[in-house]
Amino acid sequence: MCAKFIRIPTIVIALTLVYGCGSSTWSDAQEADTYEAYQAYVEDNPEGEHITEAKKRADSRYWNSIKNDTTAAAFETYLDEFPGGRFRNEARKKFNQLSSTSTKARVTGSNIIIRSDHTTESPSAGVVAREGTIVQILEVYTSGNSSEAILKQDITVSNNGNQIKLPGGKAVRILEDRNDSVRASFSTPGYGAVQATISKDEIEAMSGNIWYKIHTSDDITGWIYGKFVEEL
Repeated sequence: MCAKFIRIPTIVIALTLVYGCGSSTWSDAQEADTYEAYQAYVEDNPEGEHITEAKKRADSRYWNSIKNDTTAAAFETYLDEFPGGRFRNEARKKFNQLSSTSTKARVTGSNIIIRSDHTTESPSAGVVAREGTIVQILEVYTSGNSSEAILKQDITVSNNGNQIKLPGGKAVRILEDRNDSVRASFSTPGYGAVQATISKDEIEAMSGNIWYKIHTSDDITGWIYGKFVEEL
């Protein structure tokens, strides 16, 4: 039990209430008997006596929670979470089956970055090199309030006396709204992190727009901004 009737400073009591009673125990995990409980034990006790059994049970409980799912994304998540899991072959089979029946789309630009998450600040997971490439849509996400934007066309900006060429479709982050222009930050191979003033006519805000989670024929999965995706 976490609570004990001993005289301790008030601040310690407050911290206990906020942060809980410490590391998860094997008894805690067995009592709850859920994926989350076994995973907590694994994370809190990497050298624990029951670590092997906890990993097996976490795998099993997680699989039972998604095995009847009808989306490819559910099985892709299992494969990411348990790359050596007991059910990986069945998960891969279901993922392939569901992916083959998912909505297909055409990528409408070349050298489009596939992101690991639905934001321009997330790492690249790959690139769709050719315009017209057919991909499978796994999931759709509508972005909320965001300071991200993309360039409508190729432009040249000035920064510390340098003229920097930026391609249409490049992502920038809006730092300040200035009537007809914005102050934006972006990164470039030659200059690193840069800030510059860009006309509002040259950018398209990404807030409220769609991102697509896609899967390519060369087995890359990630997110593409909806501007570059045409559903078929």
